Amino acid sequence: MRNFRFFVAFVTMVALMSCTNIKKQVLPEFEPYHFVASDGETYNVEITYQRIANMWDREVFAKIEWQNYSNSFEDYDAECDDDGFIRMDLDAMAQRIVAEYADYVASDDVSRCSYTMDQTAFFLRDNTILCYETLVESYAGGAHGVQTLWYECFDLESGSLYDFRYLFDGECGDAVKALIYNRLCDEYTLFVEDAAALPMSSSATLTESGVVFIYQPYEVAPYSEGIISVEISDEELSEVGAPLLWVL
Repeated sequence: MRNFRFFVAFVTMVALMSCTNIKKQVLPEFEPYHFVASDGETYNVEITYQRIANMWDREVFAKIEWQNYSNSFEDYDAECDDDGFIRMDLDAMAQRIVAEYADYVASDDVSRCSYTMDQTAFFLRDNTILCYETLVESYAGGAHGVQTLWYECFDLESGSLYDFRYLFDGECGDAVKALIYNRLCDEYTLFVEDAAALPMSSSATLTESGVVFIYQPYEVAPYSEGIISVEISDEELSEVGAPLLWVL
């Protein structure tokens, strides 16, 4: 696997190519990384990660790949090189996860454990936005496993990651929370008493016409409700005064 430090050597060349590539609307091309490890009895690890195969075609692609790699494996301490860059070594990272889950069984705390990461990638808004969907399901003992679903949405012009936390701030945030809360109450049984007590969603993603807000099990509802979500349209957000940073 290439060390991310290799990116520095290509910055100048990629910068010279970027204007031409933008005009041609060069898009990321994906080469899924699949990994499976199991001893057949006590542990099972499966990983599907969406690697950008042409990340050196544009500087912005390398930036996105680096961010997605870091976010996808943030719970695992990756090794850094002498310059402080994390090595993007998927095989090594997968083996670290295997070792962790094999250790759960070796400690005699559980008889069987598992970890599955399934990542997909898709484009939105006339191919101006790249989004990743990552579902992680794991079990390491207890009454049930753990499921988390998160999204990352990147602007393909700048490589910037959209941060939707501002939608929960100030007067605008109060109105947005009321929209989300009322919509959730129509579909789910919540243990949150009112819109004012609704926490910020743990994840969010753009759609072609709005934003989907994601809450993991136990965040606002019982485990039996699973991962819950609600979509609020661009028009609804605009009506309550929320700036739509993704609309040009």
